[in-house]
Amino acid sequence: MNARAPGKVTLGTLLFILVAVVGVYLATKFVPPYWSYLSMKDPVKEAAMLAVSGANEATVRADIIHRAREQNLRLTEENIDIAREDGSLVVRVTWVARVELPPKPYDLSFRIEERVPLR
Repeated sequence: MNARAPGKVTLGTLLFILVAVVGVYLATKFVPPYWSYLSMKDPVKEAAMLAVSGANEATVRADIIHRAREQNLRLTEENIDIAREDGSLVVRVTWVARVELPPKPYDLSFRIEERVPLR
């Protein structure tokens, strides 16, 4: 017979709760930066197509910065590189997101690159 005293918690239950709490904590720290990264892929692609269609670089950069602010990203013009390489227009957006974890912060580096053939 497996008789336990009422209210007694097993070690396995405590470990499960601990792992669940740590998992939720880490998710609250790491999911937002990755969500911002995924949310910026389409705007960067749209900006690359806009640049190929004849828009000037300042307009393209301003559009990317505006769309980034909608995702709570603080990008500057230094984070955006627009270049012509091998018959393509290349738009690169890079940034670093800091995740505050004890005992020290952790930096996540993100890079989105879109290539669109020049016409």
